[in-house]
Amino acid sequence: MEIRDCKFDDHALYDVENHSWVRPLNDQMIIGIDSILLWLTGPLHSITLPEPGRVLERGRVLGSVESARHFDVVRAPITCLIQEVNTNILSLPIAVNKDPYNSGWLVKARPLQREELKHLRSAEEASRFLEQMIVNLRIHCFKEFPDHELYEIGVECSALLLRLNDLLSRSEPGTVVHIVTDDPLADIEVVRWADQTGNLLIESRPEGNLKHLLVKKKV
Repeated sequence: MEIRDCKFDDHALYDVENHSWVRPLNDQMIIGIDSILLWLTGPLHSITLPEPGRVLERGRVLGSVESARHFDVVRAPITCLIQEVNTNILSLPIAVNKDPYNSGWLVKARPLQREELKHLRSAEEASRFLEQMIVNLRIHCFKEFPDHELYEIGVECSALLLRLNDLLSRSEPGTVVHIVTDDPLADIEVVRWADQTGNLLIESRPEGNLKHLLVKKKV
């Protein structure tokens, strides 16, 4: 399901207030965090997770996520026994941003009080609440999650493109950059830049006097 361009797994149940979700897997539950928290936080650079074997009560701190602009704790959506942690995301935290409902899961756990599942809601059941939260928090979800963000307010597009070129010259193919600019000609100039360089303009979206541009380095 998509709500204002933010994706939610139709097979998961959500602890909406705490931005976490669970999905059944045989006799286990996979636990992760939702798109709202990830777009609010931005590209993650640090994640902490509990040790396997630990019992967590519903609402207790399961771990934490941190980016350049935001730190938040992750709370357990159900009382559970931690059985496995996703070690891949500890060395590559942005994988959670990129694919939160699949390869970006946090832990696998055994539920200890299944009746607590009644406190969770499907994306469809929570859709109105989720949409209101997205609006209130001014969340912007895009087609792809950016690896970098450039906030270029009060900067002419020529200078913006110089900084963008410098960033991409030091980046891997496929790198995605989110640009925020107030230059009224930025979208036209970035289209021209993409044609000249072979890089991609994935998305352009206005917000008041600002423009959000999503570009991707050619592969």
